[in-house]
Amino acid sequence: MRIRNTVAPNLPLGPREYEQLYTDQLNNVLRLYFNQLDNFNGALASTGGGSHLQLPNGAWYDTTTQTRTAINTAKAVTFNSNTLQNQITKDTVDTSKMYVDVSGYYNIQFSAQISKSSGGTAYIWIWPRVDGIDITASASKVAVQGAAAESVPAWNFVLPINAGSYFQLMWATDDNITLLAEPATAFCPSIPSVILTMTFVSALYT
Repeated sequence: MRIRNTVAPNLPLGPREYEQLYTDQLNNVLRLYFNQLDNFNGALASTGGGSHLQLPNGAWYDTTTQTRTAINTAKAVTFNSNTLQNQITKDTVDTSKMYVDVSGYYNIQFSAQISKSSGGTAYIWIWPRVDGIDITASASKVAVQGAAAESVPAWNFVLPINAGSYFQLMWATDDNITLLAEPATAFCPSIPSVILTMTFVSALYT
C-alpha cells in the first residue's frame, strides 16, 4: 500500500447570498479532503504503519584492502561500492564521507575485517567523526595477535547529524594491521574490508 500525500483543497468562493448548490459543493470538497486524511492516518496507525514510511538510510562497502598511512596516525575508511542510498550520499571525490540530507539522530553500524601479516600483538583504534571533528568518548581499541589472525570488530553509534553534514569512520594502528578484503570462493561470497550502514532514527530534539 502506498500512502499518498494530502494537499489542502482550493475551496470555492461563496456567493453573496445563501445557495444550496454552493453548500453542497463545499461539503463535497471537504468530505473528499477529510477522507484522504482518514486514509493517511489510518494507514500510519495500523500495525504495519511503519512499512509505509521512507526514512533516510544507506549501505556501503569496500572491495579493496586498506592499509595505514603511518603508525599511530588517523585515517578515514573509504568505500567504493553502495547497495542503497536514500537521502544519505557518499561523496564522489572523498569516498570516506557520507552526507545526510535530513537532520536527525542516525544509527550507524559497521563491521571491518582486520588482519596482520606478522607475529606479535598489534592494536587498532576505530572511532566516528562528524564534519571532521572526532566524537568525544567514542573510540574503541582492538588487539590482533599473531599473523593472519583475522577478526571482525563491529558495533554501532547513535549520533545527531545536521542536514548537509557528513560522517566518517576513522581508524589508526600501531603496527601493520590492514582492513582486509578477500575474493569470493566456491562456497561463499566475497568479503568486503568494511561494511557501513546508516539509518535514520528520529528527528533532533528541540
